[in-house]
Amino acid sequence: MTNYLLLTYDSCRYDVLVAAQTPVLDSYARIYAAQAPGNFTFASHQAFFVGILPNALEDIPFLNRFNKQLWGLQEVGERQVAKESLIRVESSWNLVDGLRQQGFQTVGAGAMNWFRQASLTAGFAHFLFTGRNADRQVEYLRSTIDPRGRFFGFINFGETHAPYRFRGSEAICPDDVRARRMSWPPVERGPTGRETKAFQFQLAAAEFLDQQLAALFAGLPGETVVVVTADHGDCFGEDGYWGHGVNHPKVLEVPLAIFRLDRKPL
Repeated sequence: MTNYLLLTYDSCRYDVLVAAQTPVLDSYARIYAAQAPGNFTFASHQAFFVGILPNALEDIPFLNRFNKQLWGLQEVGERQVAKESLIRVESSWNLVDGLRQQGFQTVGAGAMNWFRQASLTAGFAHFLFTGRNADRQVEYLRSTIDPRGRFFGFINFGETHAPYRFRGSEAICPDDVRARRMSWPPVERGPTGRETKAFQFQLAAAEFLDQQLAALFAGLPGETVVVVTADHGDCFGEDGYWGHGVNHPKVLEVPLAIFRLDRKPL
């Protein structure tokens, strides 16, 4: 009986998560660089919920869906790719709805305001909009999911989204990461990437989220397949770009890890 858990670190850059101290995640899997299917929260999650996860640059099954896809939505979407999926479902709506029709518990929690939209939460039998509150999200999934039955769990963590606030943090990031701050055409000025305060603030938020994984995983069946990824990254001044919602390489490059909780191969 295979279960599934999708965790998205909103706005988290690949280079940030790799640089962060993440002992819990590292104990399960390597973090790969992947290409996000969208450049903002709504678009990427709509893709995730039809089985199109970020695509790793390396030719590895499940991490690169053109080798083998993790979840497939039959009859609609990418039919030739979906047929090689670990699990295939049928639904005229999305993957989550199809899993629910197959008897899976579908439980989710979202931080970003996009998760106030029914078009993202449809298919979930239970969904909680929390804002940035990883503790509440973890507790909600743990208290709502019955580990004795099949489940698809989902959390959109918001701590890695600007302004990078999390429990116990008091400092305020001095960098305005919002895309709206850009001039047009963008002009690069000052520190960028790793040299910005934003990089360090997002890194601290990612390290905080790693601490939440142990509590989330505790008590879940070993045959649970976990996906840890981001919906998009953020620009930190590269080429004059800030934030997301634009097709810059740093926006489209995201981390991706897929593993079983019992550490067995998929």
